[in-house]
Amino acid sequence: MKFTILTTLLFFAFGCQLMAQTHLKLSDAMAKGYIKLNITGNDGHIGKCATLQTENTTTQTLDIDIDCGQKIQCSDSSAQNLIITQSEHVRLTPRRIVATAVYAMCINAHKASPGRIAFRLGTMAQGALLRISQFIEKKKYQNSNAQSAVWTITDNLDIASIGSSEGNDYAMTNELRGFVAKEKKIINYPKAKPKVRKEMIIEGTFDQIITTRAMVQVLLVDANRKTVNLFLNETKQAGILRINYRIKNTDYKAGTYYIILRVGNKEMKRELMVLE
Repeated sequence: MKFTILTTLLFFAFGCQLMAQTHLKLSDAMAKGYIKLNITGNDGHIGKCATLQTENTTTQTLDIDIDCGQKIQCSDSSAQNLIITQSEHVRLTPRRIVATAVYAMCINAHKASPGRIAFRLGTMAQGALLRISQFIEKKKYQNSNAQSAVWTITDNLDIASIGSSEGNDYAMTNELRGFVAKEKKIINYPKAKPKVRKEMIIEGTFDQIITTRAMVQVLLVDANRKTVNLFLNETKQAGILRINYRIKNTDYKAGTYYIILRVGNKEMKRELMVLE
C-alpha cells in the first residue's frame, strides 16, 4: 500500500511538472526541442510582415507565447532584420502545425526591405528597443510613424523623422517623439502640429419630380453610412422639387461623405463629397 501511494504521489508530481512546462516562451520551447519553427517574410517591413510556422513535436498540448520584442534574423544579410511588435499566443495540440502572421518592424534602416525569404529566431530585444516595441504594442501604432521611431533607436535617426511636422496624426507623432526623447534624454525636440484646414464651401442642387405627397429627406452620411447631419426632413406635395444645399468642410472631420436625397423610403440621388 505504501509503495502504491508513493508511486501515485511521484506520478502526480511528475505530471504537475509536465503540465507546468506546457506554457512556454517561444525561445524556451525551441531550446527544449518541443517545437520546430519556420519563419518567412511576407514582403515589406510594417504590419504582419512575417509568418511563424510552429510544429508541436510532443504528445502534449503546448501553449506558446510569442513575445513583443522578440527579434527575428533575416537569412539575407543585405535585408533588414525584424522585431515583433505585438505579442501572440499559440495553442498547439500534439503534432499540430500552426502558422501565425505577426506584426513586426525592421531594425536596420539602411538595408533593403525583406521579401518572402527565410528568417531564424534571434534574441530578445533589451533596453530602449524593447521598451519602444512594447510602447508600440500598447498604443497599437503598427504604422510607418512607429517604424521611424524604431529606427531612431536602432539607427539613431533624427526624432524629426517620426511622422510629419503637421498632420491629422500629430497626437500620435508627438507621443512617439516624446517617448524617444525621454529614452535619449533629449529635452528640446520638434513637436508636430495639427493640420490647419482651409475653409471651403461646397454647394449643390437636387432637382426631383415627386409624383405623390411624400416625406423628403436630405442627409449627409460618412463613409461608414452613419448619418452626421439631416438637412431636410419634411413632407412635400407632388410636383417638381428643387433642393439647394450648402456645406462648410470645417464643420465636419476630414474624410469621405455622401449627400443623399430620399423620397419616402427610396433613395433617389447620392453624391460623393470629399471634405479636406
